[in-house]
Amino acid sequence: MPSPRAGAHFRPVPVKTKQDAFENTMMLETYEELKRIADDPDIEDAGVTLITAVEYFDTTPTEDELDMFAVWPEYRLLEPDEMPTEGTAKSIKAGLTYSSWVIDTPTYLGWLQGQAESLGAIFVRSRLGAVQEAAFVAQEHRPDLAIPKIVVNASGTGFGDTRCFPTRSQYMLISNSYHSTVSHHSADGHTTVVIPRPFGGTVIGGTVEPHNWSPNNSRLAIEKILRRVAAVCPDLLQVPADDSSLPPAINVRQAYIGRIPMRKGGLRLEKEVITFNLPSEDSLDNELSSMSIVHCYGAGPNGFKIGWAIASRATSLVDQCCAASGNSI
Repeated sequence: MPSPRAGAHFRPVPVKTKQDAFENTMMLETYEELKRIADDPDIEDAGVTLITAVEYFDTTPTEDELDMFAVWPEYRLLEPDEMPTEGTAKSIKAGLTYSSWVIDTPTYLGWLQGQAESLGAIFVRSRLGAVQEAAFVAQEHRPDLAIPKIVVNASGTGFGDTRCFPTRSQYMLISNSYHSTVSHHSADGHTTVVIPRPFGGTVIGGTVEPHNWSPNNSRLAIEKILRRVAAVCPDLLQVPADDSSLPPAINVRQAYIGRIPMRKGGLRLEKEVITFNLPSEDSLDNELSSMSIVHCYGAGPNGFKIGWAIASRATSLVDQCCAASGNSI
C-alpha cells in the first residue's frame, strides 16, 4: 500500500536479475504515464512534477553503473565545477544528472482516490486478518451485490508471507524548498537523499535498516543526515520565513520513521485460486467456495516507480480470473 509519508521520486536501480529487468521495464512504463500526467495542463491537482535529478558518488561509477542512468532523458555527466567541494562533500569523485519526477504523496494519493471514486469505487478502512476477509468486508458495504469472487491483494506485505520484512528509514520533512532531487552515495555505503515536494517543502533522509521494527526517531541519525545534506546542498540552507533575523538553516518540520515493505525475491505479481468457507443464510452451516486472488505486493522502495505498470498487469490478471469463471466486470 503506498504511503503518504514517502518521498516518492524516481531514480534508476541496478539490473542484475530477471526480476530486476522486469521491474525496470515497469519503471519505464510508469515514467511515461507520470510524465503524461505532469505535462497535462488539465491535470493540476495530481501533485506530480518533472524535475532535474542529481547523483553524487564517492566512488567512481563503473561503466555498467553509468549505463543504468544513460537510458533516461537528459542524462549527462557533471563537470567538476558543478559539484560541491566543501566539508564532507570533498569525498565526491563523480556526478551525473537526468530528468526525474517527484510526487507530493498526500496530494497524489488523494487525486488517485478521486479518480477511482469517479468510476464508482468505494473506499473502506478495515483491519484484515486474512486476504479472503476482504470479500466479506466488501459484501458488508455493498449488500446489494453478490460476495466478490476476486480479491486483489495489494496489502504491502501479504498475509503471513515469510519472505516479507520491513526496512526502516529515518526521514525528515523540512520547510526548505529545493530545485532538484539529490542522491549522494557515500563510500561507507550510505545514501543521503533530498526530495523536493511539488507544493513546497522537501523530504530528506535517510537510513536503510533491514528487519528493524523500531518506530522511534534516532537523534544521531538525524544529526548525521542534517550534516550530510548541508554539505552536499549548501544552497538548501535558507533563512526561516517567520524570522529573518536568524541565519540560513535547514528548518525541520517533522522527523519520522518510514517502513519500506520489502520482499525477498521482489514483487509478487500473480494469481491463484483458494478455497474458503462461505456461511449459509442461517449461519449454522458452511459451504466450501472458491476465490481468485491477484497478488500484487512486495515492491519495496519501487512502489511509486512502477505503480502504473503494476496496476495495468494486475488488471489483466483480474480479467483472466473473470474469463476463467465466466464472469465479466
